Order: sequence, then C-alpha cells, then structure tokens
Amino acid sequence: MTVSRTAGVVIVGGGVTGASLAFHLASAGVRDVLVLERAALASGGSGWSVGIIRQLYPTPETSRMVRRSLTVFQRFGEAVGGDAGFVPCGALIGVSPAMRPALARSVASQRALGIRAEILDPADAARVEPRIDTRALGAVLWEPESGYGDPSAVTMGFAEAATRRGARIEQGVEVTAIRRSGDRVTGIETARGERIEAPVVVNAAGLWSPRLARLAGVELPIVIGRHPVFVIERDPAFGRPHPVYLDLAGGSYVRPETGGLTLTGSLTDDETKHPMDPDRLGGDVGLDEAEAVLALTSRALPGLADARYRRGWAGAFDITPDWMPILDESPLRGFWIAAGMSGHGFKLSPAVGETLAALITGATPPVDPAPFRFGRFGTPATPGTFVSSYLR
Repeated sequence: MTVSRTAGVVIVGGGVTGASLAFHLASAGVRDVLVLERAALASGGSGWSVGIIRQLYPTPETSRMVRRSLTVFQRFGEAVGGDAGFVPCGALIGVSPAMRPALARSVASQRALGIRAEILDPADAARVEPRIDTRALGAVLWEPESGYGDPSAVTMGFAEAATRRGARIEQGVEVTAIRRSGDRVTGIETARGERIEAPVVVNAAGLWSPRLARLAGVELPIVIGRHPVFVIERDPAFGRPHPVYLDLAGGSYVRPETGGLTLTGSLTDDETKHPMDPDRLGGDVGLDEAEAVLALTSRALPGLADARYRRGWAGAFDITPDWMPILDESPLRGFWIAAGMSGHGFKLSPAVGETLAALITGATPPVDPAPFRFGRFGTPATPGTFVSSYLR
C-alpha cells in the first residue's frame, strides 16, 4: 500500500449527490476536493432515475429544498453550466378523499414559501388534463412549474462545473477501506492499492452507501428497495403528451418522454418489501410484473391502455425508515453521510449539495438540518412510507 497523495475532502460516489456536493464545496472555496466513482459518473441510481420534479413535500425543510432546487433546474445553464434537460410540463398529483385535508394543510404552508400550487376539485382537473380518471379522487393538485429533468445531464453539469472550480473527479476507482485513527477518519484506500489521506470523507455512494459505511464501522438504517420502471409507447391517437401525473390514490405515476414514450411505475409503498442487491440495478424485468403496473397506469390514464410496451428495468431507492435523507456527520468524526435519498435524490440534489457543503465548512445551511440528522433514528418514530414523503 502506497501513500500517493492527500485530499482536503474525498467524496465517494459520482452520482448526482456527489457531483452536486463537489460543485458546492468548490464554489465555497474548499480546495482539494476529490470525487471517487467506482464505475462511471451517473452509472448508479442517478442514471436510472425517471427524473420527476414535483414540489409537494410534507415539511417546511423539504419544501424549501425542492423550491431551491427547482430554481436551479430552471436556470441550470446560468447557475451551474450545461443543460439540465428540464421540461416544465407541470405535474398533477391525485389524492383520495381521505388525503384531501392533509393536502390542504401542506399546500397552505407551501404557498408561504413561494411554491405555486392549486388544489382542484376532481371535476375541474379536466381543464388541465381531461384524460385522467378522477372518479376515485378527492382532489387533484396542479403544480404548473414542475416537470422532469435529465439526471445524467445534471450530474455531468455539476461534475464539469466542479472541475472548472478546481475539484478532481476520478472514475473507475473503487474505495475498499476507510482509514481511521481513534474516533476520526483519516482517509481511504482503493482497489488499485492506493492510500489517500483526508480529514473529511463523504459517503455519497447512493445504493452502495450501506456497504461503504460498514467499512467505517457505521451501520446505516437503509434498505435498498427495488423499484421497477417501464417504458410504453403511446398510441398516435392519444394526441399531445400528458403532464407528469402521480396518482397517490391509485398507486401509479406517468412521466412523458420524447418520441411518443411514457415512463411509468408503481406508487404502492412496497419497495422496502423487495430488497435488492444494488449490483442488479438496471436489470430486465418480466412482462408479468409490467402487466400489473400497467393495469394501474391504465386506470389512472385510460388513454394509455392502448400503449405498446417497450421495455422495463429494475430501478432502486436507498430508503431510510422515514423516507427522508441523512445529511450529517457520522459518529466517526470527519465521516459524513449524504445517503438514504429514498427516491428524492435527483429532485433535491441542488439543495442537498448546498446544505451539506455548508455543514462541512461550518457555514449556515439554507435549511434547518435537524430533520436530516443521523441520530434521529435513535429514538422511536412512526415508520414512513413513500406516500408519507408527500403528505403527513
């Protein structure tokens, strides 16, 4: 083992979280930021994300984060550089009658934060999208500024901007050990026989974050849950593309894609019941599994019943018990955690990078970091669900 170099901060993971953090650290003047990615940038969960950007969140902190992030996506070329692939097609979120009071409370608080959103009665949703089936809904939320983006392009944009500011990004470098002295981290070792000394190491390894944390003697309360995604081709008779639609009452979502395609998947809260080896990310899924999800999709948007199935892949979420990220220093001093994104990683990535950069440098973060502390799992709490990451 050779000591070849040192770094000020080593970020392990070259997905959208690690790239955003590198950009924000370098922008804050932190010198010698090094990102190590074991494969290629955005080759993990970021590259397989559907990229939906919705703003309905259950807490002031997450609402502020998504609002700050949306502002970055809207002016990505100016704020970061490159193209986020952001398409402001708007987002509709359908809820059951029982969910409507919680929706009203959330929207009232969000408006005070500058989030544009309107609660529609089911019968009025047709003025935005007449093709959704509203019969089982109690309300439909309309977010005109929301939409979707390109997670791979955003990752690359952050990475290139970070390197312009002096950060180093190395791909094909696997971290095999976390070095420590007493209760402090001192650096890392790599599979190519290299030792890099650093006073700060950040676990931004996404789906592989529990494995990396164990190298430091830290157990993360994270389940890697399988989330299949399916691609269908809309029938030409369907007409213009639909907006993003998340049917919380029926359990499915749809996101338009170019070329007459739609991405769809389930919102049925069962990812934690299907743990997955993250190395199987992107694998094929069976037609029988697709048929079950497409049945939900067709009930939500009946015009898609005539769509042609194209393909599917096994996506995944790194899920915490409350379905919210961990953004905090671990019990091993200097070893920071930016993981457990629980399906929010892309849409919150600009604010996540900004927040953690502030915490690492001792600056004032843009949002209260308390809800994202690692230690919150040391006390009993009501387990969350994917739907509870929208409404509580």
